[in-house]
Amino acid sequence: MQCWECEKPAQAACVFCGRFVCKEHAGKRPFILAAFLGGNNTPKLIPVADAIWCGICDPQDAIPMPELF
Repeated sequence: MQCWECEKPAQAACVFCGRFVCKEHAGKRPFILAAFLGGNNTPKLIPVADAIWCGICDPQDAIPMPELF
């Protein structure tokens, strides 16, 4: 695979959109890997602080979904 930006060999894929990027064009953003209800029905998240991001896509802000809890 080649980098979406410069066509050099890709080193990673964007966790948000799947575009492949080289190390030069790879960025990092926080990513929520999972959400679940823990003890006492407390919502919990498993975050990744430095997930690969292509820098092109625009992950949207979280939206409320109270019907899930």
